[in-house]
Amino acid sequence: MYTLKRGGSYDRFKMLIEAFLGRECEVHCLSLTPIEIEHPLFHNHVMHLPFKKVGGLIGKLVVLSMFPIWSVWVGWRNRIDLIIAFGSLYAFVQGLSKWFLKRPLVTLIRGDSRFGLRMQNSSKYTLYLNKGIENMGLNSSDLIITNNTALREEILKSLRKGKHIDVKVLLNNIPSIPSPHLQDIPRTRAKYGIPEDAKVLVTAGVLNQGKNIEVLINSLPRIEMKNLHLLVVGDGSTEADFQYRDFLKARAKELKVEERVIFTGWVEKEELWKIYLASDLFVMPSINEGMPNALLEALGVGLACMGSNIPGIKDIFHYEDLMFDPLEEESLLQKIQGFFSDRQFFDKVKRLCQERKDVFVFDWEERVFEMITGTPTSLIK
Repeated sequence: MYTLKRGGSYDRFKMLIEAFLGRECEVHCLSLTPIEIEHPLFHNHVMHLPFKKVGGLIGKLVVLSMFPIWSVWVGWRNRIDLIIAFGSLYAFVQGLSKWFLKRPLVTLIRGDSRFGLRMQNSSKYTLYLNKGIENMGLNSSDLIITNNTALREEILKSLRKGKHIDVKVLLNNIPSIPSPHLQDIPRTRAKYGIPEDAKVLVTAGVLNQGKNIEVLINSLPRIEMKNLHLLVVGDGSTEADFQYRDFLKARAKELKVEERVIFTGWVEKEELWKIYLASDLFVMPSINEGMPNALLEALGVGLACMGSNIPGIKDIFHYEDLMFDPLEEESLLQKIQGFFSDRQFFDKVKRLCQERKDVFVFDWEERVFEMITGTPTSLIK
């Protein structure tokens, strides 16, 4: 693990570790910041650097040059049997370990990492270099596991001709969510200053340009519902993200809807589920996703959901009635208005969401362990 961030990807990273720990496997985790897992079989090897933040070209080059050698040392010293990289960049970094230790390398891909660079208007040279490094990481792998079908097709195109690497899809699941307490609804609404009779839209995740939240804010003045509020749950993780968050706040003020757009910042899982319970409709207008955990958790709570017609979200929803074009505000507007004004459409959305929820209730940790090791959990004593 190269960096530590909040959000769905990091949640899955911890679930991956717990999948092995829960089956009495010893886990050695390399990171630049401590991983908050307490277990007798978990060993977190944190690389200590002479500078506080790994930012800028020099910092990243230092890490990329030191990490491979360090990983070989840790792997050899602890006699590891398997190398797992959580991303193509980390697969590139672990390539030396695979070659020197002669151990299989499994790479998990959670989304298009180059999308963020494009959103930051990175130079063509940076994009080309990043693509080259990622392709080398992918081609070093013995098994690649991704979380949506479109991403699998993209990965297969990037592999060298004549080189056979198994690329599998493991969809994210809905985690176990405690039964809701209806008495929490008025408390949650009061906490965030939402009137009892208000209708509430909610979206959640790491706030970056790919989330496309401005289309939700832009839609508020156009929807003929004065008591419609929007809860934006989450925050940024980079300077560019924080600038995007400030842009969203400025946009809400410009449209004179700032009192109806509430930014909660990061909240714990239990608080997020309470927010979902107190809301009417979850909307994810992203233009790029892997397979959003925030959306799956909203389904898990029983909240009606809609999202962009893009890879990852399409794998979750399947039905056109639950999706819209994220680049067409009119498409989003019609879906939201129809949900609140057309009882037949409202009932259909609720029914389809319940149907899709049932598809994603499974043991992800068991499946990822079996997919990586080829060993069914039932055979482990």
